[in-house]
Amino acid sequence: MIEPPQPGFTGVVWEARQPDRLARELGTGPGSLPMAESAAAWVQLAAELGTAVVDFERVVFGLRSVWQSGTSREVLDKVSRLRDWLAEAAAAAANNAVRAETQVAAYEVARLAMPNSMEIQAIQEIQRLLEQVGSALGAPIQAVAATADADADAAKAAASRVMRGYEQASEPLAQPWTQQPPPVIVPAGALAAEQAPAPAKQPAAPALPAVTPGMFSGGGGLGAIPRAKTSYQAVTFTETTTRETVEVVAPQQVPGPHGTVPMVPGAPFAAAAGGQEEEYQSRAGDAGTDALGADLGIVSAPAVLGAPEPAAPQTGRTAPGGTP
Repeated sequence: MIEPPQPGFTGVVWEARQPDRLARELGTGPGSLPMAESAAAWVQLAAELGTAVVDFERVVFGLRSVWQSGTSREVLDKVSRLRDWLAEAAAAAANNAVRAETQVAAYEVARLAMPNSMEIQAIQEIQRLLEQVGSALGAPIQAVAATADADADAAKAAASRVMRGYEQASEPLAQPWTQQPPPVIVPAGALAAEQAPAPAKQPAAPALPAVTPGMFSGGGGLGAIPRAKTSYQAVTFTETTTRETVEVVAPQQVPGPHGTVPMVPGAPFAAAAGGQEEEYQSRAGDAGTDALGADLGIVSAPAVLGAPEPAAPQTGRTAPGGTP
């Protein structure tokens, strides 16, 4: 008893599909180029991680040579755990590169081993043609039809066999691999506190001294009050230009009544002082004044400086107790 084929991880029974469909689906798509690029990326990552392992080992060795204390061995042993994790990550990257390269090779082998789609289509055309003319031609055509059926069965078996082999070669990539997280060297709280935003500092109010009964007596006073420390703020001066508008008011003349003299302060005292004087006589040097100036008592300078002064004119007034 022949057992039916068991499907692989894809769950597809390849023998149940037509060979032309299998050939078309395998040849359609980007091909093996993306897998080759993935393999190259994994190789580069493995090389970078290997370089990191060497550099980290050099740093740890330098610390061991210059740091010797009671806790140095414990700290360095804990730090060395990160070196082991880097080595494991480099090995995992190298394994992934090998898997990708193996997948590239498996795809190329399957593509070359798959029956040509043109040949499969030619066999199918021969089968359809023989079905149409087989009953009319008799036994010779039946032999040709049997040969065509054998070729079709061989192509179908070859196509299903190629796809089953390609599925088995791709099964390692179907199994996910686990990558261990890096070891915890320091507590997570220290990193969280370092990355947390610093709260804004609020300016504290200055503390006032306690009030005592004798604080305000005897000139004691409150004393010096400490100032709260705040951030420095630069003083900014802004120069602005303003224009002042000055309104010029033209003086206006106020008409007054003719023949009147305004009273000024001190006029009554001046009149009383004039009534007490009985005679006014000008100085000898005021002879050059005119009659109007002599009557009004206005003294003026001589016409020419240094010239002999003329004789003083005689007035019609008499001194008290004298003759005219």
